[in-house]
Amino acid sequence: MPDQLRDRFDALRSAVEGTDAPGLHDVRMRRTRRARAQIGVATAASVAAVVLAGVVVLPQLGSDPASTAGSAQVLDGDDARGGDPSVIEDAVGAEQAPSNEAPPPADPPTEAATPQGPFVVSADSLLTWEDIQAVGESGPGTTPYGATLVFPALCGVENAWAQYSGPDEVVAKAWDISDGVLTQSDLQYESDEEAKVALTRLSIDTQACPVVNEYATIEYVGTDSSVGAEIAFFDMTLDSGEDGSISIFEITVTRIANVLVEVVLRPDGPAVTDADNRSRALAGAAVDRVVRTG
Repeated sequence: MPDQLRDRFDALRSAVEGTDAPGLHDVRMRRTRRARAQIGVATAASVAAVVLAGVVVLPQLGSDPASTAGSAQVLDGDDARGGDPSVIEDAVGAEQAPSNEAPPPADPPTEAATPQGPFVVSADSLLTWEDIQAVGESGPGTTPYGATLVFPALCGVENAWAQYSGPDEVVAKAWDISDGVLTQSDLQYESDEEAKVALTRLSIDTQACPVVNEYATIEYVGTDSSVGAEIAFFDMTLDSGEDGSISIFEITVTRIANVLVEVVLRPDGPAVTDADNRSRALAGAAVDRVVRTG
């Protein structure tokens, strides 16, 4: 009897497994498919959690094991709750994206404005010996004689005053320095334009008529804006007429608004040392004096 029952149960199990009708076999198959699907979902979730942990946690990793462990624990808690997409987006967005915007342009350097005139010249607008020493000059400082314009008359002009196109006022002074004589003259004009025209005439006449007389010639060196509104440089060469020795006068004429400032270095020997830099420094001091007192 037991053998007969066992045979009948075996036959019934074989029939159930081989039938197309719904029943226990289908239930088992569905259970198997569901179990496999759950395993696949769990595996995918685990992989996603690892990837997200790498994205979010790695930028925060440091040498401190405690801080690293704390970050991992927070992520484990989020994974246990299924994760919040907004949290992930905020964490990724916290990293600064490179900006394509160009940086704002830097402010252009501010140029020092040239003082505006008109200025009035007088004995007070001439350099003092203290002003001259302040730019590095030395020597006795005083002269036993008065000073006049040094720039020569050219192209048939009657005198230096006419060569300067007839200024309204002229003041001048001279000082003995270590290797020659320093002369300064301030010339005042009615307007800036008249002063500018007068300075332009000096450079034109110097190039047109460089021969002053049988003993002297003059050369126009150039003009720039390093002092005042503009400064012009001239070299005047004088022959002694006796032993063939020559000396070179360094002349600068600077315009500041309606005033021209003539500065001359006359050497004791052939030339003063470092004439260009010294003339430029003295011209700058002379212009400053005009601005302060005029």
